[in-house]
Amino acid sequence: MIVDPRDVRPGEGPEKVARALARFSVVEAQDDAAFDEGYRALDEVFGPKGEIERREVLAAWFAGQHTDPAAPIEARYHMLLARSVDDGRLAGVRDGYVTLDRAARRCVMLLSHALVLPAYRRSGLAALLRAAPVALARRALEGAGLGGGGAEVMLAAEMEAVDPDDRDTVVRLIAYGRAGFSIIPPAVLPYAQPDFRDLAALGVAPVPLPLLAVVRQVGEEGRDDIPRARAESFLRHYQAVHAAEVSQGELAPIRENALARLAAFPGERVPLIRIPQGTDEIAGFAPVLRSAVMPLFPPAWRGKAPLDAPDRELERLVAAWSSGEGA
Repeated sequence: MIVDPRDVRPGEGPEKVARALARFSVVEAQDDAAFDEGYRALDEVFGPKGEIERREVLAAWFAGQHTDPAAPIEARYHMLLARSVDDGRLAGVRDGYVTLDRAARRCVMLLSHALVLPAYRRSGLAALLRAAPVALARRALEGAGLGGGGAEVMLAAEMEAVDPDDRDTVVRLIAYGRAGFSIIPPAVLPYAQPDFRDLAALGVAPVPLPLLAVVRQVGEEGRDDIPRARAESFLRHYQAVHAAEVSQGELAPIRENALARLAAFPGERVPLIRIPQGTDEIAGFAPVLRSAVMPLFPPAWRGKAPLDAPDRELERLVAAWSSGEGA
């Protein structure tokens, strides 16, 4: 079992988590068959949205072909498989990258995809998949001789801006808020994911995907700000991984758009956006509504859906959740 129960935040619900720990095992994929099983499950959900790398790219990462131990930011891919202890059936998948900056004594676990299969939803498994990467990061620090204390551990996730017409954008963020995550203000770090499509085959120009920078500062979950260098590492560590499949010509505009705003921010500590813990706090999503986030990016990156005025979009969001239904 990869999960250390001490890494699960109290907001996840201790009783539900205890039941999940008894019901599921969470282990690393160790061979090609396990990787294939996990990738197929992820691709079925994230492939149609263009939110997962091509199989050959992740297979190369899984085989260690893109890992360079001498790189300034070393990156290793991991896939975790959750199974029912009763019958061994696949219940969920989590994948991501442990990225290590030895000089900065910083480990950033990049959370790529998390999937709980329909039969196992609302079982507490999602909480285990949110916490398991902490153990992977600690193991990496220990392997690098940095496990004696003083090193930073941060979990990083890319999330969609809140859309009043898409309840999942709210549900996902609330779940991560309860798990100790906060948001780096997009007005300070407007992050975008590169276009993972096979652009040459499609004959189209790349269109980056604007996303929110969502972070958990492990051991410092209660703080309401993030050091500037740590905020910048969100972008730097993701781009260190993306460089294995995306050209610098495609990454540079993403980097320049984000870092120009970060450079303009005064001070060495960036106030974080607290993620609402429930739907009674729904108005707290105002800074991360789609209408507030998309104007921070070039028009070509904003998608085809028209942007509403932020105040009207907030009214629609509040009205959509006015019944008080929980996440």
